Amino acid sequence: MNFIQRVKELNLPLDQLVVICSGLLDAYGLRMADDIDLVVSDELYEKLKQAGGYRELTMHDELYLLSDKLEIWKTWGPQYDYETIKSTSVMIDGVSFINPDLLIIKKRQLGRDKDLADIKLLEKYQDDNKS
Repeated sequence: MNFIQRVKELNLPLDQLVVICSGLLDAYGLRMADDIDLVVSDELYEKLKQAGGYRELTMHDELYLLSDKLEIWKTWGPQYDYETIKSTSVMIDGVSFINPDLLIIKKRQLGRDKDLADIKLLEKYQDDNKS
């Protein structure tokens, strides 16, 4: 099953979520993503929190919901809330993904080896797919 199918099988409202992190690389066919990371609307976050089935944890001073290989966030750092990410997102087969330029910025800020490798993959993809 491909990554987009995995997102759709979550049965979450696609108009209230954006895939972040490595999901975009998987959708582009650059590398597989092990998990699904989402930024969702406040409304959806609260609905999922109340429904149960998720553990609410804290990472980098931010709350998120965790279930198996799924992380659900309201923001991705203080400057990237759901509305900001959604407004520049790219649509692939009916699913919103973080804008690749925004993903590159965030991965540069993180600066881990895996993020730097992802930046190279994304930049090559962008160069190869310029119109």
